[in-house]
Amino acid sequence: MSTSHPRFEAAAATPVVADSPVRPSSARWPALDGMRGLMTIGVFVAHVSYEWLPGAILFMDAFFMMSSFFITRLLLKDWHTDGRIHYASFYVRRLRRLYPALLAMVIPIALFFVVGFGHRASLLLNVAGTLFYFANWLRAFGVPHQNYIGHTWSLSIEEQYYLLWPAIFGLLLALSGRGVAPAAGKRPLRLAFWAVALGGVMVATMAWRSWLALHGANWERMYNGTDMHLDSLALGALLAITFDTRPVQAACAWLARPWLVWAMVAVMVWGAARMNVVVPAWYAWQQHFYVLLSLALIMSFLKTPTGWGLRFAFQNPVSLYLGAICYGLYLWHYPLIYICHEVFAWPVWKTFLVCAPLSLALASLSYFLLELPALNGNRGSAK
Repeated sequence: MSTSHPRFEAAAATPVVADSPVRPSSARWPALDGMRGLMTIGVFVAHVSYEWLPGAILFMDAFFMMSSFFITRLLLKDWHTDGRIHYASFYVRRLRRLYPALLAMVIPIALFFVVGFGHRASLLLNVAGTLFYFANWLRAFGVPHQNYIGHTWSLSIEEQYYLLWPAIFGLLLALSGRGVAPAAGKRPLRLAFWAVALGGVMVATMAWRSWLALHGANWERMYNGTDMHLDSLALGALLAITFDTRPVQAACAWLARPWLVWAMVAVMVWGAARMNVVVPAWYAWQQHFYVLLSLALIMSFLKTPTGWGLRFAFQNPVSLYLGAICYGLYLWHYPLIYICHEVFAWPVWKTFLVCAPLSLALASLSYFLLELPALNGNRGSAK
């Protein structure tokens, strides 16, 4: 039942000078919540019919960037508060945030296929890849497995980042801060160091992706490999580190002009509708452009633009609610669509009409019954 078709491959600070200590604010950005919700709907549409949004992977790079931004801000909060990163509490919170909802999806879906179709050996590999976060590498290297929870490739990339980045970040914070005295009680950050280090990761990733594309690498390798998305993760972290500086604040404000925000949104939607992710050109240069466009769009939304209908589009109750439940919505929509398409052979319209409300209902149950209780009812942490 596995298929190689792409449809199934596929959350106001005081500015400071540019190289001064940075203390991250605790602000929330509702426009980003709405953006996440609407992008999740875009991914849903792409999985219902690949022909509708063949380039929806560009939304995933934006998701990776936002996740990296949020996580790095949390780590910076630890650093500025206590001078260290609380690794144990960080990993416990990630586990509590992600695993209850993940198990609630994987167990019944796996049982459905085991009981109904006897897919035991390949099923176990798929479940293991999902629960231990190496599903993306199964897909990248074409390891035979059942694909009904193949969408967890992106969760695997994020969790690999969550596992490695705190330790790397903590080590680099300690090394880069040596010999720099704290100012006004704030712990120093050498912003030039981070700009070079993370900017270097971005450039190296883009160069590596281009080289692979131009030398005949399989598109599934480039679509699913963690190393193919390190530029998005690096840029998200760099934005988190530099966000409170005057130059970045000014850039965010400039990008938040309503006409420019709508122009960037239009180009993103156009790309999702027109890009072909199975051809080398996407990985050789087009993906680079959309990664940078995602950065610009996220920067603009950090200023919560409201003019020209932006508040209505991205901060209305529906968009904000979709942003709140986007994790559960992402978890549930794909296996439901897969079952309707591949098991029941339903047409696209019937799949959409059944899976849309069912995915929303299951995501809502996941959010209120599993995700929020797992985090002691802290809605703000359910990212």
